[in-house]
This record gives sequence, structure tokens and C-alpha cells, in this order.
Amino acid sequence: MTTPTITVVVPVLNEERFLEQTLRSLRAQTFQEYELLVVDNGSTDRSREIAAELADRVVIEPRRGYLPAAHRGFSEARGELIVSADADTMYPRRWLERMVRALAREGTVAAYGPMGFRESWALLRPLEVAGYCVLAALSRLCGVPLCGGANLGIRRDAYFAVGGYPPLEERASPDFRLARALRTLGRVRFVPTMPCYTSNRRFVRAGWVRGAATAFWYWLDVAMGRNRIPGQRYWADPQGSREPRRR
Repeated sequence: MTTPTITVVVPVLNEERFLEQTLRSLRAQTFQEYELLVVDNGSTDRSREIAAELADRVVIEPRRGYLPAAHRGFSEARGELIVSADADTMYPRRWLERMVRALAREGTVAAYGPMGFRESWALLRPLEVAGYCVLAALSRLCGVPLCGGANLGIRRDAYFAVGGYPPLEERASPDFRLARALRTLGRVRFVPTMPCYTSNRRFVRAGWVRGAATAFWYWLDVAMGRNRIPGQRYWADPQGSREPRRR
């Protein structure tokens, strides 16, 4: 089988604290036939400078927000497979290899994997990933793929066939909604052996109990088909600052 071309898209807004480690973890992948595309969303720190050093391309999206930045990256991508990664996330060396293998399977239009926290002790991370796998299985039973933009791969033609992120900007949990739309075109595959480790800062800022309760409330809005939580609330910082929260 001829390996499809791949683009890894990393939206960035003021992520100098994490970005270099994230991009170096992507550069250290066992699978190397890909382009690394960073979308700068108006950073005022050193993020753009770091990206220019380590990415294949850096594009600028002036419209502030994760979804406009991600969509700009998907639109600029040269690969027929697009893999979404987050600027504050660490990726094990075989992550991309496993993602490409999953997306190459017949009938598959998207793939996603579990997540743990990069700040956790090494011995704790496998338990976090196992817990995520359990929640993902239960969520799938309720018709909701428990996916996030930090660990999501999509066939480019399928993404644009369902409209991508723009129609979802007014609703909470856009990744869940995008994955559900993609299921109308083919299989959306969960790969338990494809973990990544993202920052726990959102839970720390909000408080673990409140953060978990809020995440469940957003999930329930999708699972029950309520569609009552607006996108503005979903992207708001948990401490009420004017800066939009990042994934």
C-alpha cells in the first residue's frame, strides 16, 4: 500500500511554555513522512519564533479562536490525511505511526486515541490512559466518540465533506460533534494504543471536581441531543478572564 501524504496541524496561541517540547516530540516520531504545519493565532510571546525553527510551515490566522485556527490549518494542509495535535501535548514516538496505520484501514475516515496528563508521574499515566479507554467505550455506547483535537486524525476529503469546524462554532464540544458527523461517511476508529499526554492546567485552574463536572455536563449536552451550551461558554476561560481557553 502506498503511504498517503500526511499533515500534522498544530494551532498555537501563546504557548511558549510548552511548544518547543511538543514540536520536538512530533519531530522524534518513528513515522517521518509528513509535514508539520503550525497555525499561529496571534501569539504575543515567542511561540511564532519557536514554530519557525521546528515546523515545516507556519501560517497566520488573524481571527482569534481555536476553531478558526484549526480550520485554517486543515485548509492549508497538503496531506490527504490531516492529524490534529495540541501545542501543550507530548506525543510518544510511535503515536503518528499508529495514527497513519489506523487511517489507512479500509472504510476509516477518522481515528482518535486516549489521553493522559503530561504533568503526571510516569507510573500514573498508564492508569489515566486506561481510565480514558473505559470512558471512551462507555461514551461510544451512548453514541458519542470521546475524541479531542489533541489526538485526532481525519481524511481531508471527509472533513470538508461534512463542513468541518465552521458550522460548529456556535456549539460546545465541537470535536464530539465533528466525529459524529464523520460517522455518516465511514468508520471513526478509537485506537487505545495511541495515547498522548496533554496539560492538566485547565483542570487545575477550574478545580478538579468542578472541571470534571463541567466536562460531564458538556458531554451530556451532546449525548442527550440538548444542544443548549453555546460555543462562547465552552471556550471561555474557567477563571473568567478575557482570554479564550485553549484545549
